Amino acid sequence: MKHAAAAGLLPVGMTDVLPPFASNEADAVEKILGFFGRYAYQRVSPPLAEFEETLFSQQNDDLKNQTFRLIDSLSGKTMGIRADMTSQIGRIALTRLSDEPRPLRLAYAGHVLRLNGTQLNPARQILQVGAELVGADVAQADAEVILLAAGALKAIGFERVSIDLNLPTLYPALCGAYGFSREETDALAGFVNQKDFSAAHEFLNASGKNGRAALPVFDVLFDAYGDCDRVLALLNTLDLPDEARAECRRLAQVADLLKNSGIALKITADALENRGFEYHRGIAFSVYDADTFVELGRGGRYIASLKGKAGEPAVGVTLLMTEILSVLKIPAAEKRVYVPLDTPFAETEKLSGCAIVCGLSNDAEGEARRLSCDFIYAGGTLRPL
Repeated sequence: MKHAAAAGLLPVGMTDVLPPFASNEADAVEKILGFFGRYAYQRVSPPLAEFEETLFSQQNDDLKNQTFRLIDSLSGKTMGIRADMTSQIGRIALTRLSDEPRPLRLAYAGHVLRLNGTQLNPARQILQVGAELVGADVAQADAEVILLAAGALKAIGFERVSIDLNLPTLYPALCGAYGFSREETDALAGFVNQKDFSAAHEFLNASGKNGRAALPVFDVLFDAYGDCDRVLALLNTLDLPDEARAECRRLAQVADLLKNSGIALKITADALENRGFEYHRGIAFSVYDADTFVELGRGGRYIASLKGKAGEPAVGVTLLMTEILSVLKIPAAEKRVYVPLDTPFAETEKLSGCAIVCGLSNDAEGEARRLSCDFIYAGGTLRPL
């Protein structure tokens, strides 16, 4: 008995997906990819593992630290099992699809494997579904991907979604403009990420001339979260460095495009939020279910890069399928129809809209009940059980 139990034990963070959840997961993925396809996002499927030098082309240290490594027995080189699919899409765009006209629209679905889970999500094998738009650096591209994500979520049953816009480049741009050291930047980020703005204020006030010079701007930014129009109004009052001002203008453009899209969306913004957006190089965003406040996806602008290749501007979104399936309303199960032994298979093709259970026993009634069937097929009709 102990041996049998051990045989079914899985590593921490790994799980079997059982009926009916596996079917619900596959159905949601196909609906999402179908929606992406309607807007010319073509599906690609990168390999589960590849050489390190291409897998880590975007210099994302978080992904490097989350990647399982193994030695390729054929080449002797180190390979990584992907911990995220975005960098792989960038590699495909810059190599195999380099001659395709831009902007290039790609979609994907697949599992990634990570060394560690998180406190909120201990899973280490994660299903990712997403879309990337490569080769366009305009606000319209940012808005397109956000609206694409909202539309895909609506296609699988989420009627009300909320978009939270972020400026992950604003904080480092300000720290650089005010001459903060790496240690000061990291220490202040700790307070900002915890939304401990009182401690952040005290830290800046005690950080010498540079900190006190930055204090009026940061005091406004500490309050720059919530309703998007309110955040934009606060940002307009600030005298910001050129790089930061350009990002604020882009935020306003994207927000305006979303508001005028004809799609009902709740739009919020958080000017200093950058957790999870470390490799982004422009507008970033999260998508939430407006009813449960569960985060359903995240994305933003970045540079698709590969060693030896010129980088390209890109914007993308990854939908968080674990979170999506945890709150998605599950459709009612199909009615199960038991078809007695020796019934011609051609007859079963007439039974649409139900799950057909082909009998393998002469005890039709008993087997039908044991297999939780709702009806028995007999003489061309369905008899309820």
